[in-house]
Amino acid sequence: MNNIKLSSISHTLITPLKQTNSVKDALNSMKENSISSVIIVDDADLPIGIFTERDAITIIANEQKNSLYLSDVMSKDVFYLKEDSYIHDAYTLMEQKGFRHIIVVDENNRYIGVVSEGDFLRHMGFEELPATKSIKDAMIDSILTINLNTSLTEVALRMSKKKCDYAIIVEHNQPIGVIGERDIAHCSIDGNLSLENAMSIMKHQTMCLVNIETSLQDVSQMMKEHGVHQLVVVNNTNALIGLITRHDILKTIHSSYFDYLLKTIESKSEKEQTLIKHKKELKKIANCDSLTNLPNRLFFKRELKKLVTQSIKNQQISAVLMLDLDRFKDINDSYGHSIGDEILSIISSRLVDIVKVDDLVARLGGDEFAIILEDVDSKDEIVKITNNILLAISKACKLSNGIDIHIASSIGIVLVPDDAKNVEEIFQYADSALYQAKSDGRGIYSFYTDEMTKKAMQKIAYESELRQAITNNELELYYQPQVYMKTGKIVSCEALLRWDNHKFGRVTPDIFIPIAEDTGLINSIGEWVINEACTQGKIWVDKGYHLTIAVNVSPNQVRYQNLPLVISEALKKSGYSASRLEVEITESSLMQREEEVVEMLHSLRAKGIRLAIDDFGTGYSSLSYLKRFPIDVLKIDKSFIDDIPYEKDDMAIVVAIIEMGKALGFEVLAEGTEHKEQLDFLEERGCNLYQGYIKSKPLPAKEFEKLLEEQNF
Repeated sequence: MNNIKLSSISHTLITPLKQTNSVKDALNSMKENSISSVIIVDDADLPIGIFTERDAITIIANEQKNSLYLSDVMSKDVFYLKEDSYIHDAYTLMEQKGFRHIIVVDENNRYIGVVSEGDFLRHMGFEELPATKSIKDAMIDSILTINLNTSLTEVALRMSKKKCDYAIIVEHNQPIGVIGERDIAHCSIDGNLSLENAMSIMKHQTMCLVNIETSLQDVSQMMKEHGVHQLVVVNNTNALIGLITRHDILKTIHSSYFDYLLKTIESKSEKEQTLIKHKKELKKIANCDSLTNLPNRLFFKRELKKLVTQSIKNQQISAVLMLDLDRFKDINDSYGHSIGDEILSIISSRLVDIVKVDDLVARLGGDEFAIILEDVDSKDEIVKITNNILLAISKACKLSNGIDIHIASSIGIVLVPDDAKNVEEIFQYADSALYQAKSDGRGIYSFYTDEMTKKAMQKIAYESELRQAITNNELELYYQPQVYMKTGKIVSCEALLRWDNHKFGRVTPDIFIPIAEDTGLINSIGEWVINEACTQGKIWVDKGYHLTIAVNVSPNQVRYQNLPLVISEALKKSGYSASRLEVEITESSLMQREEEVVEMLHSLRAKGIRLAIDDFGTGYSSLSYLKRFPIDVLKIDKSFIDDIPYEKDDMAIVVAIIEMGKALGFEVLAEGTEHKEQLDFLEERGCNLYQGYIKSKPLPAKEFEKLLEEQNF
């Protein structure tokens, strides 16, 4: 595959145009041949320009006429490669420069043909996609939505500003159609830019919806079956999330190719020094922008994922800044791409000089940059750094040709995890904030304050309903089995709280538990959970199911409640045996008021109640304090189980926890066990218990009881 050359995949049958041809001639040629670009050559067949569907969109957005000569509108800084170039090398160069087409020339630089993304996709192959890759790994970070009242000229203007290939038509918050650059370009051939004409085109097309959890292999198959280049991405309620395109899949395929090369290199033992050199080069290609040497979009997204996890775990606020250069296209058009590249290099150096050493600056593509400001103390600190960035960018760029160019930037800011808790949200919200900054006048910054306000209002509404949840009988306990590794039998279960509200429906714990903790409602709710679990446990004991039930207690309960008294009263009221109750406490709770906590745990242990440390490994994980607490069970946090047996660091941590538990006489339970490979690894390493979807998801009491019946408990 990597030996295929451009000459074997280029289109050679499409006649190039001359610069004296009109825009309408180009559009007609593109429509007749179902192509996305035409090449302009001189009398010696040397390529001097290219005209694409995106150029057509720009013309429409600027309300220019189709009678213009191509010489007036074509992109003159053409990108061409020799016909004997290999396709992966060619694609790397094309992607780094942000182009969608490559002009192929012979040894004398005469035009031979053109290669598009579709050609790369057909010859690089969907078989390169790993089965584990899903839409989340490739989906574009922002989308353009319009309604039926939007004129096509306005659609073209928005697509041109946001550099989008497609716009999604939305009605009543539901996607009903997709308009692409090609659709608008075809409408413009006869000057008919009416919405009715666009809708008539769309009637002959298929808008395909796909769930965000779908694998990329399935996505590529759907595109083939339906003959489309894009799918609209929705969640389980068919709410619009984004768009997955042929371009996104191609980037992921190419990334997978580099992953394959890296793994191949790592597996070789001979010629070690040469292989290490190649490995470094490949890593640089895969992770770095070739122009600025900054981290690229792929690397930045990986770091964002880590940032989200770290910010949530450590309760730190970080800021993500998305910025691009105002009117940068005008500079490229006026001075050429070489001058534009020089400016990008200057700006990238200034950005690196402004931020702290530990902060990350990346080039996402084109004139778009992103910055991570980790663990900021306040919003004022973010504002100060952002103003310094805007000031640094606005200083004149002294270029190699002797001229000075002034340029400005707009910046969108998202707070993590306050505003966004995953990579997709960060990009979406930062892009919205950036768009707002540009709308407010350019050369300024904008926080994603709308979403923060919306979340604050939503939190108040949830809190109001949560205060009545116990009275209105809206709370319910679900039970997830905990399985003894050696026998495969259910020996215990964890009680997990669920809230089904008459107004909001099923509210997930990650929403209402933090609200309950912030407001102090967790104490009364936690007391209800303990009583309900003990009552249910006694019912099962009377039916002959003698299993242990684990309940979680929050840091607030540890800090402010008399837990031994609350639990004793629940046991007495229900008649449930203390030896069958297990109390789960997080590591952070253990370190609050340590002396009092030690005393409380010994009091519970004296009553025969079992004690477990929940989410072990995410906090202090110190032997010195483990020895002080009368613990029965260590529960390994799900985050360390997820990537077993592929992530070496996580595997090492899990083995260390299991060995630590053995040495201290504790049982060790692995949370979030979902796959057989994980189970086999844990069993081989001597883990005692596991809990996760491989056995069962959390179930209501009646459904959980059926599991007990099935195993002849």
